[in-house]
Amino acid sequence: MTQLVKNRAFMTLTGADVFETVGMSLFNIALLMYAKTFQQASLLVSIVSVATVLPAPLGIVTGRLADLTGHKRDWLIGTKFVQASLYLVLAQVIDQRSLVVFGIVIGINVCSDVLGLFSSSLRLPIIQAKVARDDQEQATGLNQGVTVLMQTVGQALGVSLLALTHDYQLTGLVNAGTFLLAGLILLSGRHQLSVVVVPASHQSLRVLIKQAKQVLAQSAGINVVGLLLSMGFINAVGASIDAVLNLFLLQKASRLPLPFSLGVWVLNTVFVIGTIGGNLCHTGWFQRLSFRAVELMTLAVLGSIYLDLLTFQNYWVIVFGMGVAGFGMGQMNPKLYANLMKVAAADELGSINGVLTALATISIPVGSVGIVLIYNAVSPIAAYGVSLGLLVLAAVSLCLPTSHERGLDQD
Repeated sequence: MTQLVKNRAFMTLTGADVFETVGMSLFNIALLMYAKTFQQASLLVSIVSVATVLPAPLGIVTGRLADLTGHKRDWLIGTKFVQASLYLVLAQVIDQRSLVVFGIVIGINVCSDVLGLFSSSLRLPIIQAKVARDDQEQATGLNQGVTVLMQTVGQALGVSLLALTHDYQLTGLVNAGTFLLAGLILLSGRHQLSVVVVPASHQSLRVLIKQAKQVLAQSAGINVVGLLLSMGFINAVGASIDAVLNLFLLQKASRLPLPFSLGVWVLNTVFVIGTIGGNLCHTGWFQRLSFRAVELMTLAVLGSIYLDLLTFQNYWVIVFGMGVAGFGMGQMNPKLYANLMKVAAADELGSINGVLTALATISIPVGSVGIVLIYNAVSPIAAYGVSLGLLVLAAVSLCLPTSHERGLDQD
């Protein structure tokens, strides 16, 4: 940790992430509340929800563009100022309540999110070059832990700001300000962010897919198809678990040991604390754990939550399980990305990051819509059973035979 704090390149990137994450989280909440002010509230809230995840499948494209881009530091800094400019424009029009303006606001937000995906792929080669190999897992975990914490802070600020002012233009200006601060932080540390990375050459899609498969198999130490399937299954369940648990608590409100609102808050808080804890614990014994071992542990804990829902329905078992599951999720991504940086060439990182981002997001609507629909249209028991089945499939996927390449992250 001491080495990371002294690493000016890492601290510059993390400092910029703090402000960017606060602004994005604040405005995402504001955008939902903005949609609710229209007569077609239900439809527009649905559009906002879709628009929030819509850019992520484009991660494959933005990741490849990042690999083809030279002067990654300068492009990274430039994206933050462009994003700040976009929200300055948004702030000028958002108070004009019309469907055309609503479409413009959504379009600006989507454009900013796409630029955010592009910049996240630009960052990876810089971290790869500037952070020592043995510190990369801890660096990734610390960065993601800060991001999770700042998301919570940003959401709270967004709700509080609108409750006090009811001024959507102000939220746009605040978001523009956070991106401007992020850009200024990156600009102040630009000398520390300097890297020499030769842009990737133009290759066929077939060659790119083959390279990505080899690197992912090496970084995770497991069959690449099994890795992608397991991530898809666990993300589908993870996307729906908040809604499923909220519906469960609402249904059992009279039998809960806590009032409904407090019960939901405790669950969410324990999960966030667990996730931050998992993101921060990447030294010693935790660093030696393999990616496969951590994911299997997380799957087992999530499975125990659904078994409890099917049988005893003990609230405290669910709370404990969510804390441990959050810890496991906080361990998984940093391990995968740290090992990815150890085996991937700098001109491949963006493309592979884009593949992982797209995969994670594609599975989210399937889980959040499909499982919740089963809960409401069929029965809660059916939703619990489907979720448990997906977790079992994720565990089986991790046990598929590996290819001949040996990975860095073996059990």
